[in-house]
Amino acid sequence: MALVFLWISGFCVFAASAVMATPQSKEETTDAIVVLTGGKNRIQEGLALFAQGRALHLFISGVHEDVKKYEILALWDGDHALPPCCISLGYEATTTTQNAAETRKWIEKQDYSSIRLVTGDYHMARSLMEMHHALPGVAIYAHPVRQTDFTIKTLHYWELLFSEYHKCLYRWVQLLFTPKTKLSNLSELAK
Repeated sequence: MALVFLWISGFCVFAASAVMATPQSKEETTDAIVVLTGGKNRIQEGLALFAQGRALHLFISGVHEDVKKYEILALWDGDHALPPCCISLGYEATTTTQNAAETRKWIEKQDYSSIRLVTGDYHMARSLMEMHHALPGVAIYAHPVRQTDFTIKTLHYWELLFSEYHKCLYRWVQLLFTPKTKLSNLSELAK
């Protein structure tokens, strides 16, 4: 009974944190904005933050191999013009763990020590867990995005939360036994 109670309580806390999630330190400028593909409005939100000058660079992880940069840029219809450079696309990731690895690989080539992470509200907890593990020493600001194709009033949203909760538990246990490794460029910068 105690385990069932813990499991239910954990899901309630997890669901509440997703439903009530808001962007962290909204006005803070970071070195990069990292967008994880896979849901509506994520790329548009990343482009909007980039156009507002919230970071020096925009990195979109998990882009389908057939998608070109001009197609991403065509999604932008905001009032502010996008900066003329510094949008990078990652084509290697198909999972959240791979997003973190792809982002780490990209960050290691930069001199960046802070990112704003853009992903779905239901996906943020696991994404943060993966990113903190892959990017020790990097400041990570959560920027959850609400999906417009489903809301907390739809069954699909709750199915996603239920699935994400179990993926989080599973990855949390795995990461407990996976050592973190420092980023090479951060250790050089500290010297």
